[in-house]
Amino acid sequence: MSARSLCLTKPKKFGDRPDVIYKTILRSFKKYYLSEFNDVTDYKRKKRRISNHSFLIDMANEYVQDRIPESEYEDLGLFITALVQPKLPSGMESNSRLMELSNIVCEVLYRFNKSKMNDLLSYPQFSFILKKFLSIPNLLEFIGEKSSSPEATQNLTAQISFLAERC
Repeated sequence: MSARSLCLTKPKKFGDRPDVIYKTILRSFKKYYLSEFNDVTDYKRKKRRISNHSFLIDMANEYVQDRIPESEYEDLGLFITALVQPKLPSGMESNSRLMELSNIVCEVLYRFNKSKMNDLLSYPQFSFILKKFLSIPNLLEFIGEKSSSPEATQNLTAQISFLAERC
């Protein structure tokens, strides 16, 4: 392909592919909860000193008590842990349920397909925190102006509404 033909090709638009939209929403979902988690627990500073899952889960439980007290799920801290730390260091003591949840989150964030998305949403705890994220004020601003056209922004809004209905 010549340099001239490269100039003539149209760049891919943000809103043309639903899978790209879903990945963008889900990565923003992780970013939002990681930021909130850090605000409550000072996670970034403590991250290197965490030697086992139980300390990380305790921090997540502290976050849930502070920011999501209305939750009816006793194990929501485990799901928050899997979301904010989907790639668990191999040297940590293991918690099989956390490993399973972290693998699901990691698969959805980095190897997205609709089947994996359905696996994630099959957990009511993930649906609960995703719905909470999708209802934050100024969600489009948080996700960012990554769309390249008004149609793309409209597609993003439609996918957000669709996801909110599924949760």
